[in-house]
Amino acid sequence: MTILLTACTGTNPLSDTNWVLVSYGAVDDQSPALPDVDARISFGADGEIRGNVGCNGFGGAAKIDGDKIIAGPLMATEMYCERGMEQEMAVLMLLNGELAFESDGDTLIIFSEDGKSALHLLLIEN
Repeated sequence: MTILLTACTGTNPLSDTNWVLVSYGAVDDQSPALPDVDARISFGADGEIRGNVGCNGFGGAAKIDGDKIIAGPLMATEMYCERGMEQEMAVLMLLNGELAFESDGDTLIIFSEDGKSALHLLLIEN
């Protein structure tokens, strides 16, 4: 019984981590994150994803299953801002569905469900 419980409770490598957006967009043609926009994404131990990637705050469910993030639906505030809306829409559109990810501890790449787009993030020390 102990072996079964240990196998079921595996570790979540993204639990309680905070990330800053470095770039986003097509896998082979990334756009750099806007320089004066505090674009951050956090994964909580409670199975939630939260952040702000342009103008509005967002949050929702994000279950980690092996090398997949099952994200969504996400809720976001709906303020209009002069800057950051294009970046925000691109990131929030990607963060939905069953997403592959790669991480070496300090960097995180999240791939869109179709694998054509990605987010590149850098770990922020807590």
